[in-house]
Amino acid sequence: MTASKKGKHAPNCVQISYQLIRNITSPDEKSIGVQSLVANAPASEILKLETKDNLRSYLGEYNPRKRNRVHEAMRRTMESQPERFIIRNSGFVITATDVAIDDNAKIVTLQNASLINGAQSQGEVRAFLADSAAEEDDADADDPPFYIRLNIIVDPDAAQVAETAIARNIATPIKGLTEANARGQLNDIAASVKEVRPDIKIRMKESDPEGIDARKILQLARLLMPASISGNLSAAEKLRPYKNPEQCLTDFCDWFDTKSSDPAAKAKYDFTVEIAPYALIEYELWETHPAWNKQNIWEKTKKGGRALRRDKATKKIIWISPSLLFPIMGSMSEFVVKGKKGQWQIHKPKIFKEEEMIRRAANQFRGHESNPILMGRSESAYDALRIYPQTLVDVLHDISAAS
Repeated sequence: MTASKKGKHAPNCVQISYQLIRNITSPDEKSIGVQSLVANAPASEILKLETKDNLRSYLGEYNPRKRNRVHEAMRRTMESQPERFIIRNSGFVITATDVAIDDNAKIVTLQNASLINGAQSQGEVRAFLADSAAEEDDADADDPPFYIRLNIIVDPDAAQVAETAIARNIATPIKGLTEANARGQLNDIAASVKEVRPDIKIRMKESDPEGIDARKILQLARLLMPASISGNLSAAEKLRPYKNPEQCLTDFCDWFDTKSSDPAAKAKYDFTVEIAPYALIEYELWETHPAWNKQNIWEKTKKGGRALRRDKATKKIIWISPSLLFPIMGSMSEFVVKGKKGQWQIHKPKIFKEEEMIRRAANQFRGHESNPILMGRSESAYDALRIYPQTLVDVLHDISAAS
């Protein structure tokens, strides 16, 4: 794979006009079939690039309040010293699977190109050029406002592109959620949820503006994991979903990486993927259950923050704090079984009364000083709420065995 001087315009290609381009490929890169190029280009050229392989999208696109001092500094440079932007900005990193250079026309053609570092700078350039165009209708389109520097990595290996994107973002810490998404470790769980609940949008990376955070889905699935799968009855395991969502994500990614060689990891991974959509449905059931309205729980507590939220018009409860709900979800693991088709599901016996479960949860809340956080972190709350479903399961098992 070499950077040819001319090439046919293939599908999924982007043509970038440049002022200067150089091939800076090292012997190490050449030995693995990778090329590195550096180019100077008019600022407007960066707007041609997608960010499909970038770990973040522009943070200010959906919420201007997410713009920080770095964004503001870039804007000031573009406004007052545009000729300094190429010096002060660390540059844009672009990946492509192939490249063709036409030095006569000063055009580089990139196949399957994506910006993997520089989405924030791209967003600021886009906003600046849009504002400038609105203010100066007679501006000379052939006179670029300033130049930018492009670092182009030509690598046909998609997996390595993801790793490069992660590595190039280490200077600005990337959350584990974003890394997991870039590595494809959340694909199966997202597909599982979408199959059952196509209406749900999942937040797969930190820059996603909306949706249910994938970490919360992993927390809920972890709460439902029976001891036969987790192999862990410790207090730490019971409280981990509430206390440490990042650990739930880290563990899930580890199971993904080792499921082909570790049967225990595969069992945990498969369980999480299969139960995920039903965990969401179960959580929604308890979060909005009408029986909460009979428990006389104050909306705001003196300690531990908000316990619930009421509709302003009807005064009915429409939201319950996760601190109260997580112990309930943990107790529902007693009802998790494999269905006839071998897939994990929640099967509640007909004699189980949801209102009784909520009454017990409300009592635990009051017994923990009406402090939501205290309840969410209490092993005794999880153990106490587990007694009711566990007793039902044991009794039904004994009746079945005796008949």
